[in-house]
Amino acid sequence: MVNRYNGYPRISLTVPSIVIMVPGLYIYRAIYSIGNNQIGVGSLWLTKAVLIIMFLPLGLFVARALLDHEWRHFD
Repeated sequence: MVNRYNGYPRISLTVPSIVIMVPGLYIYRAIYSIGNNQIGVGSLWLTKAVLIIMFLPLGLFVARALLDHEWRHFD
């Protein structure tokens, strides 16, 4: 509803909300493990969180590029 009134692109509203919510458990486990001196386990969880943060917007971009026919073409 916000983008209808103000003209914000849909992706500018969906990407930040998804990137913050989804990898939260992975970041929590990474910090917890590093705090318990399990550096290897903590770095594994942190690597998973970083990969999720990187590939979620990429997945949204690919889905929009493939499925939204009006978005791919411009005048």
